[in-house]
Amino acid sequence: KTNLGECCVIINNPTAHYRQRGELIDVKQNNKMTSLGVRFSRAILMVRGATDVANAVNFYQNGLGLTVIRHTDEWAELTTSNNNSNNNNNNNTSLDNSIRVSIKTASNEAQLSVGYGPILSFDVEDMDNVIAKCAQMGGHLDGPIQYPAHGKVAALRSPQGHMIGLYEPAI
Repeated sequence: KTNLGECCVIINNPTAHYRQRGELIDVKQNNKMTSLGVRFSRAILMVRGATDVANAVNFYQNGLGLTVIRHTDEWAELTTSNNNSNNNNNNNTSLDNSIRVSIKTASNEAQLSVGYGPILSFDVEDMDNVIAKCAQMGGHLDGPIQYPAHGKVAALRSPQGHMIGLYEPAI
């Protein structure tokens, strides 16, 4: 979950949901804008330089299965969608059900402060498999896997220190 003031985003691959003023909106059914003309489109993660951009792309692509849309030394954009129509060269986020993750080089040290926010949160089908892939890519668990009645919950850090939440619903 990423807290954005009154808005809480739940990234659910590939269907996104968000809350505004307590109302749950299913982007699959209403994939346009809020009544105020706002739609969550991407999370931007800051990294140190071209090497960190490449390493972050590798982690999110191979550890979490995101699709690369574009990648330069200073900027990369990935999506939760496997739809090839997203692989275009414009900067507009299509109104499909995907969420985009942008990775950008920081222009100063203050932009690199990492802590417990933002947190990218993904629903997964097989937590053990995803954690193993993320560990192979340099990620690590940030505490033990939790087993509440509704499923498995885990927090991990990317190699760049970004927090990632994983949720596997109970069957």
